[in-house]
Amino acid sequence: MTQSQQDFYNCSYPELVEILERDFAASKFRATQLFEWVYRKGVTDFSQMTNIGRDLRARLEQGFCFPRATVHDRQISQDGTRKYLFEVDGGDLVEAVMIKQASRMTLCVSSQVGCAMACGFCRTGTMGLKRSLSTSEILQQVNGVIEDAKSFGDSFSNIVFMGMGEPLHNFDNVARAVRNLTNSIGYAMSPRKVTVSTSGLVPEIRRLVEEKVNVSLAVSLNASSDEVRTQVMPVNKRWPIKELLAAVRDFAQGTRKTVTIEYVMLGGLNDTRDDMKRLVRLLHGLPVKVNLIPYNDNAGLGFNSPTRDWVFEWQRHLNQHGLQAFIRWSKGADIAAACGQLATASKRQRPSRLPVLAGEAQAAA
Repeated sequence: MTQSQQDFYNCSYPELVEILERDFAASKFRATQLFEWVYRKGVTDFSQMTNIGRDLRARLEQGFCFPRATVHDRQISQDGTRKYLFEVDGGDLVEAVMIKQASRMTLCVSSQVGCAMACGFCRTGTMGLKRSLSTSEILQQVNGVIEDAKSFGDSFSNIVFMGMGEPLHNFDNVARAVRNLTNSIGYAMSPRKVTVSTSGLVPEIRRLVEEKVNVSLAVSLNASSDEVRTQVMPVNKRWPIKELLAAVRDFAQGTRKTVTIEYVMLGGLNDTRDDMKRLVRLLHGLPVKVNLIPYNDNAGLGFNSPTRDWVFEWQRHLNQHGLQAFIRWSKGADIAAACGQLATASKRQRPSRLPVLAGEAQAAA
């Protein structure tokens, strides 16, 4: 990449139209062609874009570049989940996960290097926040997995922003990535199959509606009282449960979408019978579904997992009281790819090459 070149993946479609008109005297139609070549066909070699004139192709080649994240490691879980360690611009490391499920495969991508939210049950929070990823660095994870998945003969059907980082803390770049993913001439994914997860940034939840970012929303609630939620999620000091659920209602009404409530069950802390009953009251009348996520002991942060029978009891109680409740059992725990386990350490040794064989996050149901 030269100083005069622009990173193509950092451009939304309207931005690309503007750049082509301003810098290349090219029409909107050319932007459509470029989006189709790059995102629909995976072609980044301008010489292969045969429906674009040779002179314009030569100038576009001087004007744009297509960075690629380096895959430093790929691990494969016993359950088929795959975890990728990517090096992005500047040498920073982030993780992405391909989650193998019965009816689909879900790609979980990172939005930041580390995270500032410091949730007590999440290893990413122990890293602190180094920086946010650019739109390009987010999409480079997607492209890297698309390319690697060819060797497995599969691909993903869903994408979730549930990897490293708080997506809404990096609102502009995540929103641009979502728009490129769901653009009919981009990756052409259904907005129903692209989910942004948040720990509860209330103003940014409302921005999703105001700025018409067409995406599904998952909210990490993880407690039925402000006292416990503040203990495990410091963000609750700024936006307590009442304000958060008001924003959830506004999002659902503004988008006519059901919101996924994520509830990590921490044995003996937020999974008591009182919590179970209180959660029903909190969510009554809201257009939500609930994902119950048993905590992974493997995360090693001092919390306990609930028993399987108790998780099923919670599901039965919520369903009996009018809530749609699903259980998200961990995938990829043996390779630290399960919910709450994603983290990269500066002292981690980087493999010199991609292992032949070597799999945190889950999809919103």
